[in-house]
Amino acid sequence: MRVAGVVRGARSFIQSPYIFTSYKNAVSLSRLSKGNTVYVLVRVASGYSVQDVKRRIQETVNDVDVYTSRELSKKTEDYWMVNTGTGVALLAVALMGVVIGTVIVANTIYTSTTEHIKEFGTLKAIGASNWDLYKIIIEQALINSVIGFAVGMAVSYLVIQLMKRGHLPILLSPPVLAGIFVLTVMMCLRSSVLSISKVTRIDPALVFKS
Repeated sequence: MRVAGVVRGARSFIQSPYIFTSYKNAVSLSRLSKGNTVYVLVRVASGYSVQDVKRRIQETVNDVDVYTSRELSKKTEDYWMVNTGTGVALLAVALMGVVIGTVIVANTIYTSTTEHIKEFGTLKAIGASNWDLYKIIIEQALINSVIGFAVGMAVSYLVIQLMKRGHLPILLSPPVLAGIFVLTVMMCLRSSVLSISKVTRIDPALVFKS
């Protein structure tokens, strides 16, 4: 056998290397019968529709499942994310991060509100409405979300660069980044509820007490 070339970037999830060769050579090298073939890649010639070829194969070949590249990709993702438990583990870690982040941000904003409770009372004494105080707390939450997102993305960038050196690239697409940012903002806004509840019950007479 002659090695025609080496492919970079085609790595499997379980780290087993791929060897690209013809079907005939694959059967010969693996010493397995044709009945043990898992799947066969079919390239659609120019001028033919992928869906038409798929339908034709389904009509003429018995006991096989036929998928387009997009369908096989989705099926593979579902397998690793659902059937293997990997997705459940990742979701659990993500939920834990949201819960811990919410608690930390809530504690930070609440502590800041408590430390400046007299200032909030002063604002209320000179005529500021509850909504004016809410806006201050919401602005603090938004500032925390932007700073937290920026720091998180900086750390993520460093991790991605390190993972690339290990030939295990991580993809953060723009839609994913947008989703993370929205989730961060919502988490921080949700964390401000305790502080909002605190300033709602402030007695303006508090500023006159020692």
